[in-house]
Amino acid sequence: MLFSCGSFAASKLELGGGVFMADIPHYLGSDQSEQYVMPVPYIRYQSDELDVDRNSFTGYLWSQENLHLDLSASVSLAVDSEDNSAREGMDDLDWVFELGPSLNYYLIGTPKAAQHLYVGLFTRKAMATDFGSITNVGWHYGPSVYFETPLLSCAESVFTASIRANVNFADDRYLNYYYGITAADSHLARSEFNNQSGYAGSDLSVGLNFDSKKFWLGGFVKYHSLADSKQHSSPLVKQNSNVSFGFGVAWKFYTQQGN
Repeated sequence: MLFSCGSFAASKLELGGGVFMADIPHYLGSDQSEQYVMPVPYIRYQSDELDVDRNSFTGYLWSQENLHLDLSASVSLAVDSEDNSAREGMDDLDWVFELGPSLNYYLIGTPKAAQHLYVGLFTRKAMATDFGSITNVGWHYGPSVYFETPLLSCAESVFTASIRANVNFADDRYLNYYYGITAADSHLARSEFNNQSGYAGSDLSVGLNFDSKKFWLGGFVKYHSLADSKQHSSPLVKQNSNVSFGFGVAWKFYTQQGN
């Protein structure tokens, strides 16, 4: 909210609550996943400087014709190593929060247009935390392509589809956080492994959303490929690809439109 407190006149805020269900791998390359069913808050905030969506955060920093510099964020869930056979005896994976700039060139539309397509380059700093301490876990970066379009719309509701593709790169600190194995953690079935910076896999996701005045429904499917990646040879990588998916529904109980 701090990004837009000075220009609330051009903003919109929606609050609500709902439930989200998902199946997500413990980490990319793991052959084990976690199923989540949880109540979640619904927050949708739009202004000239900031866009907080159900699953994204974008700060609009600068633009010049079709070129836009944004601030983006992402989060990875914590993993208890006792629940993962490949990581048994190793340190847990904490929550990892990523934040950094994204330079996007819009081939169709603008960031706020109903239909838009862009190609971009993102760079994000990653920090891990158990909410008792914070650890620097390196950098995640790469090119991306994103397309969003309405499929059906009427006076107070819209049904949209989106497609995103990322080619991921990371430094050695980032990759070793997930895939590195120290001498102390190695054994006969898990040899020591030290990652180098470089290609870290690619992913493709498809999302569908129905948004109305009082309700929101949405879902996604995401495919990750680690073939030929730097971490591919780590004993912690048990398969070359993962599929994650999720679905959510929310009821909006508060809406405020700036004027």
